[in-house]
Amino acid sequence: MKPPIFKIKKCPFGCDGEIELIKENQKFTSRGNVYEGERWLYKCNNCKKSFTTTESDTISMENLKVRKL
Repeated sequence: MKPPIFKIKKCPFGCDGEIELIKENQKFTSRGNVYEGERWLYKCNNCKKSFTTTESDTISMENLKVRKL
């Protein structure tokens, strides 16, 4: 399942780059547990900063098929 397309197309960090929806392997923490797996992110193609939304986090957790570290 893919998150909905993000409505903002320009970077919210002020560099004026374009936002892209990607999946990236990451380690992250949820409820005190550390996980490693694919996570949906919105990433700027210019400054390379990334962020998530509640919707992308929910979809990432629903589709989590990794082991707890």
